[in-house]
Amino acid sequence: MKRLVLLIALACASGLGQTPPPPAAPVDAAVTPPAAPAVAKPHFFFRRWPDWLVKFDPVLDREVAQVQFQGGVAHSQVLAHDQRRLFMTTAQRSQVEVIDLATMKILDTHTFKQDGYIIRVDSVKECPGGTHWYVKVDRVKALPDHFVIEEPEWLYYRLKDQEIEKRSKELPKEIRSGARISPDGKSWHVFGRDLVILDGATLKETGKIELSAPLYGGMGALSVGGEDFFDGKNHKAYRMIYRMRDPVKKNRSLSGLVDLDLETMKIGNLVEWGSNVPGGRLEISLDKKIGVTESFSGGGRGRESGENEIRLITYDLVAGRMVREGVGKFRNGLGLAAVSPDGKKSYLVGRGHELVVLDEFHQPLRTIEFGGELDGSILTTVVE
Repeated sequence: MKRLVLLIALACASGLGQTPPPPAAPVDAAVTPPAAPAVAKPHFFFRRWPDWLVKFDPVLDREVAQVQFQGGVAHSQVLAHDQRRLFMTTAQRSQVEVIDLATMKILDTHTFKQDGYIIRVDSVKECPGGTHWYVKVDRVKALPDHFVIEEPEWLYYRLKDQEIEKRSKELPKEIRSGARISPDGKSWHVFGRDLVILDGATLKETGKIELSAPLYGGMGALSVGGEDFFDGKNHKAYRMIYRMRDPVKKNRSLSGLVDLDLETMKIGNLVEWGSNVPGGRLEISLDKKIGVTESFSGGGRGRESGENEIRLITYDLVAGRMVREGVGKFRNGLGLAAVSPDGKKSYLVGRGHELVVLDEFHQPLRTIEFGGELDGSILTTVVE
């Protein structure tokens, strides 16, 4: 008994002088933990009749958002240099709406109406620095009893104040053909016989990469352009598909991948594919490893039956070779418009309300129907 009393006394003594633990904080059921930051992922964007822009998840194959244009039917679209905004021509082609692709909200509206005239925006060309556009407009003078079609104009347009700084009949000759904004957004890069670098403000030449000069004996001039495999994220280089006339078999072209070094102003690494990849348009996967192209057959029989035979070909853009092909009959008007980010699905769209999804073997996987006719093109970009 004495032993038990002693043990109890020691246990009580060990707890003396200790601060009891604080009571647990009450649980507030209304408190929500902070949401995880949005992850940038690829989406498709396309127009749906009459006046909607659809945001589509190509992984889940479903619509995730939409926005309605303020000015009704859209007639054209231009992706901004930052690849986060879209310039849509609406209001019977008299205005341009700027849409944020992440939030699917209209950020701004630029109107080009002019008293006494019917103005139609024909094209929008963003300028380096992001402060100006070149806007081509068609002009029709509205007189009391008739209309007079006037010559088109190019407007040098200041975005901040929504003011036209200058009107001209043509674009400056230095950027009339093959001009795009540099990856860093500061210069004009003009792709032609050579790649010419122009100052964004003065249009003075600041550099050149000679594409027309053969790299070695027997090699011809390179023709490059189209999609940058770096998606503009590399400010020091381009990686593009090149074409070159075969020096031996003059009636065919050779192709491959070439890097254009914007620091040394020289042609960098070059990978030759031979004549395995065709010169037509390729829809390219996000990782730039897979490309898909199409060809049509069927002729008059296809038109009579309401169907066309479409041949789709998948290419390995690392090795530069064909890996598979598939042939199927599809409704007239449908055509290849995009591939999924991983290159395993192809999408057909055009002159109708459905989006046809094909698997990696180019066989029908599913058909997704929308509440209005779809535009025949799909824009792919990465947004949050």
